[in-house]
Amino acid sequence: MADPLVRETQKLYALPLPEFTAARNARSKALKKEDPELAAAVAALPKPSVAAGALNALVNEDPSEVRALVQSGKRLRAAQEAAVTGKKGADLNEAVAEHRTALDRVQRDLRRRKLSGPTLEKATQTLRVASIDPELWPLLERGLLHEDLAASGFGLDPSLVPKRPAGQRKQAAPKPDRKAEKRRRQALEALREAEATLKEAERRARAAHRELERAQADVERARKRAEEA
Repeated sequence: MADPLVRETQKLYALPLPEFTAARNARSKALKKEDPELAAAVAALPKPSVAAGALNALVNEDPSEVRALVQSGKRLRAAQEAAVTGKKGADLNEAVAEHRTALDRVQRDLRRRKLSGPTLEKATQTLRVASIDPELWPLLERGLLHEDLAASGFGLDPSLVPKRPAGQRKQAAPKPDRKAEKRRRQALEALREAEATLKEAERRARAAHRELERAQADVERARKRAEEA
């Protein structure tokens, strides 16, 4: 994305969602004479989903926690790569735990925005995916997201597995490195355990969020009855 378009997108995506479409159209119209190509690109900007809009707003208000999440995602990706290739690197368990903690902090900030349960879940999934994908790091950090992203969880990224160049002749399989294989099994087991722990934590968080919404509704009803009495 070209720099002028990035700047225009950041400004528009920082607006409350109900204001986006009118502001986008007005800005595109204003740019037509000055820069028709940029005007067309601005006009084509999609309106962010509710979850993506909440994440963009969070980044614009206080980007520190999201930046910390991206940094932990980079370390998790590096640890995954080390685990897959059998190289020495950051401890995978520590990297998973660090990433989960950083994700929890951003979730805490999102809950303060009083999002619905489904929206909070979509925002969390989007955070998880964007925080470990190099192509999405700039979009997440700059508040340029527009759609909900989904993934199965903290699985090993297939792109980290080395591929044989096209046309290369298949060679005889090397003798298995039992120590490396053991490390891979341990790494995968740690990932499965971490994923299970995360899913359970998310389940509890959703339940707590629903309970909070019910309690807030009860308080509001009681307040109205008290005022009418």
